[in-house]
Amino acid sequence: MKAILGIQAMRMRKEWKTLLTWLFVPLLLTVLTFNTLNKLGDQSNVPIGLVIEDNSTLSNNLVQKTIDTDYLQVSILNLPEATDLLEKHELDSVFVINDGYEEDILDNRRSQLIDAYSSNRSFAYFAVAETISSYVQEETTRAKAAKEIKDLYEKYDSSEEWNREEIFQTSREKQDKKQLITTSFSFQWTPAETESETTSLLSIWGIWGFFQIIATLFMFDWIVKANNNLIKVRWIFTKISLNSYISLNLLSYTVLLSFMDVVTIFVLHLLDLTSLSAQLFLALFGFRVTINILAVLIAKNTTNIFPYYISAIAITLILTICGGAFIPIDAIINRWPWIESFSPVYSLIHSEISFGFLGIIFVLLILFLNKGGNQHVASEFTRKKLS
Repeated sequence: MKAILGIQAMRMRKEWKTLLTWLFVPLLLTVLTFNTLNKLGDQSNVPIGLVIEDNSTLSNNLVQKTIDTDYLQVSILNLPEATDLLEKHELDSVFVINDGYEEDILDNRRSQLIDAYSSNRSFAYFAVAETISSYVQEETTRAKAAKEIKDLYEKYDSSEEWNREEIFQTSREKQDKKQLITTSFSFQWTPAETESETTSLLSIWGIWGFFQIIATLFMFDWIVKANNNLIKVRWIFTKISLNSYISLNLLSYTVLLSFMDVVTIFVLHLLDLTSLSAQLFLALFGFRVTINILAVLIAKNTTNIFPYYISAIAITLILTICGGAFIPIDAIINRWPWIESFSPVYSLIHSEISFGFLGIIFVLLILFLNKGGNQHVASEFTRKKLS
């Protein structure tokens, strides 16, 4: 043990700055990335044009809901102006509320309520069209419900007075309280205004996982250097083997990095980017153990530093992309739930542990560390007295 500490102390004299850098870089880059994306999100509203041909209560409600949509920048224009700006690519798309919009909805006619115009550069057209269509669908659903209620009044000769506006208002109140029709989409670091479940477009732990994986893999490059063919032979003449040195340092690095992970959780909590929970602490510890073991396995089987760095970057991208850090994979997980157990990044995002992946690499670690035994020359020799 003293020999290991001595070797570690000698190495830290030269590499302590590098170690501190890899300890703090993931947290700093995560905060910087989210602040940057937050600012860009505020400045990246989609410009659209609205042409209002129907002056009614329902059309005014649709216009107001569209204006209140966070990611839309709405301009009220006439049709010639709107199409001209669309041709100049100053608008992403144009939507026309046709004349008779309210009358068609109340009469349960749903075709040609709104006309839409787009160009070959309307990158957000489909998303905006779906949003506006959902608003129209809400009103048509209310109108249909009101008509059904009216028919029931007439069928049973009810003496109560029927009021369409009361039905519409009651429906809106139910929707606001229960979120029965709409689904809220937001970035995970944006505070939720309602208690309804939100779908995150970007996960803070997914981005942190990307930076943390690559930092951990780069931090374990000392194994590659120690495993170099020119240096590896020296371990034969030491009191400890290379595998024992790696095992004990893996334990010490896990303790150090786990402490830094706890610091990360509290810092992100202070910045309102995450919430504290015992499940999150356990998930982060499971992720830490998984990535550390993975780093040892990759480094132990690499003898040159440059290929190791290339492999580290490639593996980081594969784990984060396939783990849903940048591209949602919920549809894939819903179809094949077992994939979750083999994706450390996806499990981290959902505050879980990928036991399948962890189990496999743990078994591989045991096999590789025991491969070839602990080969080294004994440092104690039999003393003989010369006469």
